[in-house]
Amino acid sequence: MAEPEDEKKRAPQPRISPLEEGGLVERVMRSLELTKGVEIARRYIAMNGFDSALTMLGLLLGGLITIDPLNPTPGFNAILLAAAGTIIAMAVSGFSGVYLAESAERDRKVEEMGRAMLTDMTDSMYAKASRTTAVVVAIVDGASSAVAALIIMSPLWFVPFGLLTYDIAFYMAMAICMLLLFLLGLFLGHISKKSIWKYAARTLFAGVVTAALLYTIAFVTGGG
Repeated sequence: MAEPEDEKKRAPQPRISPLEEGGLVERVMRSLELTKGVEIARRYIAMNGFDSALTMLGLLLGGLITIDPLNPTPGFNAILLAAAGTIIAMAVSGFSGVYLAESAERDRKVEEMGRAMLTDMTDSMYAKASRTTAVVVAIVDGASSAVAALIIMSPLWFVPFGLLTYDIAFYMAMAICMLLLFLLGLFLGHISKKSIWKYAARTLFAGVVTAALLYTIAFVTGGG
């Protein structure tokens, strides 16, 4: 016997969490909004891009100072290997370190909220959003460092194919690094709602200071 139409309408419908509605991107964005993960990811992009740029600048300057112009291949290959190892290390370290730190911090917050509300929030919507945020923020952290470094070092990959000479590749990479620092300064200025040019000047100044200190050390130690 078929159920009356009114009873079908009154039958309880399964409740779907807002975090389970829509596509993957929509669900992730809702999780980030709930846990304020967007601001955290944005900070990691700027911070890790800045750190990566200065790290690569140090490698480039060290290579430019120490490579023998008469026999550049061994020194250049060493710089390439060091750059590849550094990029991999930054990506793995960034992802694993931030994931562990964010997971621990968010688990603690969920537990504190549960104690305050006298309930178990382990499977709550906020707990699920926190777990998603920890993964996303960790990916952003690892990827931002690696991508910035890959962009900066990209001219060096053309040297083994004979498309660029090693010295031109170094200077192009340093120019890209300075441009990236400038763009990061504009980005930080936009976030702060203050003078974007002031922030751009500060990030560029950090690059100039890094170069000056390295050249000073090379001069004092005779490394150049």
